[in-house]
Amino acid sequence: MKKTAFEILVRDRDGFEKLLVQVRWGNIILCELNKERGEDQAEMKLYCNDVLYNDQEIKFPFADFLEAMKVAQKELKRL
Repeated sequence: MKKTAFEILVRDRDGFEKLLVQVRWGNIILCELNKERGEDQAEMKLYCNDVLYNDQEIKFPFADFLEAMKVAQKELKRL
């Protein structure tokens, strides 16, 4: 992935290893991808609570976001 403000982090959840991938933009968690229900039923949880972002505008290049999502998808499949 080219150098952007996006970061992909693999996380554990509730005693299960490597079921969760976080997509961050700077220090803000944008979403989490999980495969707790199986790889074919992967889910994405979006975080959109304005209070958490201190009225910061969340705006970034769409192409960079798509590339970050492709990397996150590959990470989720690799787990």
